[in-house]
Amino acid sequence: MNRRSNAVLDRQDTSWQPAGEVLHRLVLEAILKDNPIPLAYRINYVANFYVGPLVAQMEKRFKLTRPEWIVLFCLTQQSRLNAQLISMVTGRPKTSIASAVKQLQAKKLITRKTDIADSRRRVLYLTEAGRSLYKSILGSFVAREAEMLASLDPDERRQLMHLFDKIIKNARSWAKPY
Repeated sequence: MNRRSNAVLDRQDTSWQPAGEVLHRLVLEAILKDNPIPLAYRINYVANFYVGPLVAQMEKRFKLTRPEWIVLFCLTQQSRLNAQLISMVTGRPKTSIASAVKQLQAKKLITRKTDIADSRRRVLYLTEAGRSLYKSILGSFVAREAEMLASLDPDERRQLMHLFDKIIKNARSWAKPY
């Protein structure tokens, strides 16, 4: 057989695949169908596509890791936390949070001070630089959330929030530190 005949045979033996967007939809539908963990998989899918691109952008643009962001975020929502409490309320490993705290201190984005109520405890505070960096990054997270929820009407958004709040309220029965 000549080269041309071999090339035709090679093309005939290959399988056809639809274009990227169609392929993505078909594979995702197949994974979601009869899935043994249907809700957990969907929550994870949404979370991965929400946070993954944001973290990659944050690491590249601001040289900030995901654990560092988590610490900054928690300290803007509640001051005077320590690394152990941040680990507890985020479900992140203690070592990951402790390392992030050290990195943030080295970058002068947070400080650690003795707690006035309990001198054995060291609490974390955002510096002005930390607060400024947080504000610079937050906008992309807010915009991504709005984009993610755009297909839901206001009542559906409230209901989704209510359902997540209900799951979180019961977290003590299933959310164990790792």
